[in-house]
Amino acid sequence: MKKIFTIFLLAFGFSTIAQPVIEATYLPVHNTIIRQVYDTVANDLIVPTKGANQVWDYSWRYTNVLDTFDLKTFDAATTPHVNHFPNATHASFLRAPFSFADSVFNYFIVDTNGIQNLGYFSEKKEFDTTFISSPTEWVIPFEMHYLDHIYDTSVTEGILKDYYFFGGSYYDIKYISHRTKDMLVDGYGTLSTPLGTFNDVLLGTEKQHVLDSFFVDLGAGWTYAYLNDKYFHRFHFLRNNTFATSHLMQLNSDTAETTISFGWYTLPADIGSISGTVYDTTGMPVTNGDMILYREHSNFTKNDILATTIVDGAGNYQFDSIPYGEYRIACRPDLQVYTNAMTTYVGDTTDWINCQTVITTANSSGNDITLVYHENQSGAGSIAGSLQFDYSYSKKGNGDPIPGIDIIIEKTPSGKNVAETRSGIAGGFNMSGLNDGDYKLFVDIPGLNMAGSYDFTINGGTVVSSLDFKIGFDSIHPVGISTTIEPVNLSNSVIKAYPNPFSTSTNIEIDIKEKSNVKINVYDIIGNKVEELINSELYSGIHKFNFGTKNNSAGIYFVKININGEQEELKLIHR
Repeated sequence: MKKIFTIFLLAFGFSTIAQPVIEATYLPVHNTIIRQVYDTVANDLIVPTKGANQVWDYSWRYTNVLDTFDLKTFDAATTPHVNHFPNATHASFLRAPFSFADSVFNYFIVDTNGIQNLGYFSEKKEFDTTFISSPTEWVIPFEMHYLDHIYDTSVTEGILKDYYFFGGSYYDIKYISHRTKDMLVDGYGTLSTPLGTFNDVLLGTEKQHVLDSFFVDLGAGWTYAYLNDKYFHRFHFLRNNTFATSHLMQLNSDTAETTISFGWYTLPADIGSISGTVYDTTGMPVTNGDMILYREHSNFTKNDILATTIVDGAGNYQFDSIPYGEYRIACRPDLQVYTNAMTTYVGDTTDWINCQTVITTANSSGNDITLVYHENQSGAGSIAGSLQFDYSYSKKGNGDPIPGIDIIIEKTPSGKNVAETRSGIAGGFNMSGLNDGDYKLFVDIPGLNMAGSYDFTINGGTVVSSLDFKIGFDSIHPVGISTTIEPVNLSNSVIKAYPNPFSTSTNIEIDIKEKSNVKINVYDIIGNKVEELINSELYSGIHKFNFGTKNNSAGIYFVKININGEQEELKLIHR
């Protein structure tokens, strides 16, 4: 069994601590619950010290707890107000002891930029209103280091229903908030809360300026009412916590940083386990292979594996001590034992889009997998390329390789599995021996949109090379595709087409060994003849025919070639 959620209890005897790096890959999964414990008694909490190798002891400071509130994370599409925030990937619901923050659905994007707040909807009766941030408000960036300086501005606008009392009546108020955040990551060390002690913690001191403008609708349009100008500081304690939240604790203070007005720390989410059994296609348990736990809806460019374990001698696996949330689980069988077996997810599928997600409970059992196999290939076709980070989409290094990613080929339209490989240490992949047919290549990184999957055809030994994928912000994009067609051999002739695919025109070339009767016709995808290239007797030698320079639209075409009664067909792709 694999235990993967651990609080590190450390002695304070370290003389130095390695500078931690906080990554966005440790942000919440769907259906996670984070408990926040609030203390609002002045002087109960103290302003933290700054610098390297700090020890912050708040283990006994939360002595006047006001309340404990659950912050629940959802798939935004399942929440009631998502129509106001169509781009949101996540939403949370919070009941907190502070006015606007009480009974609020908060909508945000989680991606390789971190967390960006899109706005929120308050369900408190006296507010019941939507606040939309434009531009979006930064919450946590993709990556944070000691001495990083992070600056952000945002504007939030909303309407407060029946809020303003004037002349014996209540009126709507338009609320416009201009917010400036200026944060310096100015400390790291060890943090103790009433929950326990954590190492590798970053401290970020955030200076906030909030300028709130209020306008009242008295029946003749919006009229300026009043201005609220606020300055305060926040202290964020952040750590890479795989399953719950990067936020361990937060303190709010005055600008002089002498008094803490309130603070909160987090408790772990409910803890459960995920287990199941892996079977071969014969119904026998799989006894050699790795189990992989992915977060649901990760949207990150790395192979976002949270934990691994192995199947035991009876085919069983178990992940212990996992906070409640939504996950994906796959088995990578030992290919030395299970030849032609493929990485298979719960749901008995080879790709994350079609797999079943698993929501943790106290004992989430019965998550069984039956391995999927691919057919043998013995053709002359091949496809090769690489996976790399892209600066234009990602904050990772441009061109850095991405190893260990499953590359899957399926037949189209049947979806039958043909082959699987994994990107190597330099990010490259290569699959050969492919039979003739139509295929789809699939780069399987859970959470990323597959805009970069690639449809291709093997015909007479097609060689697809330089199929490089750039991977970044939220999807996978193919670049640099080069396709050639190996010659087709008849008993007395050699035929090839180049380039293919083509954008303007392509050449059909035949090399005839002796005088022959030759007929070449081009048909569209529904069988209509669009052009006759030749129908006559030709002498031995090389003959070229051009197609595509007329008014033929982009699409798929078939070239039917008849030489002395022998027939062959080539598929052309006009882009």
